[in-house]
Parts: sequence; C-alpha cells; structure tokens
Amino acid sequence: MLVCTTWKARPLSPDQASRMMQTWGKIEASTAENPSVERLCWYIASDGSGGMTVVKAVDPDAASAFELETGLALSEYLELESKVVLDLDTAMPAILKGMEYANG
Repeated sequence: MLVCTTWKARPLSPDQASRMMQTWGKIEASTAENPSVERLCWYIASDGSGGMTVVKAVDPDAASAFELETGLALSEYLELESKVVLDLDTAMPAILKGMEYANG
C-alpha cells in the first residue's frame, strides 16, 4: 500500500521551528526502525513552503498507524494531507474498466 502525504508549512516562531525539527528527527528515526513502512521518496519545495513523501506500508493498519502518529506529532507545525496512491501498473486495470463504463 502506497501513501502520499503532502504538507504545507504553517507560520512558525523560531522556537516552534526548533521543536518541529526535533520532532521530525524522532519521526525519521522511528521510521527507519519500523519494518512495516518504507519511505520511497521525500521532496521539499525549493521555497520551503511544503513538500511530499510517499511511504510504502505492509498493510492498511500499518499505513493508518504511521499516518496517525505523524499527523499527531507534526500538525502543530504543518498542514498534512495523506492519500492512498497507486502505481501505474496497479492502477491501469481500474482505469481501463472505468473507461469501459464511461464509453458504454
């Protein structure tokens, strides 16, 4: 299961920014030790206003737990939005079926 999380930075005081980085460091260390999730990519906008990650989770429970932990830890600092995403190979059969429905 792939989960894409996008974030937008909230306005932060220097103290909040410092606490966010400490919190983020703990999340990164926990993620590295968690066999249920694997970060596939991590990008940040060049202006620092936001970014996105894609995490591969072993199952829906692992994905939900990871996203809940991350959201609770970082929501003071970032606006987060997570969605389950599909790679093209996985999505193509559903795309084709959807097109079949649409075309009669």
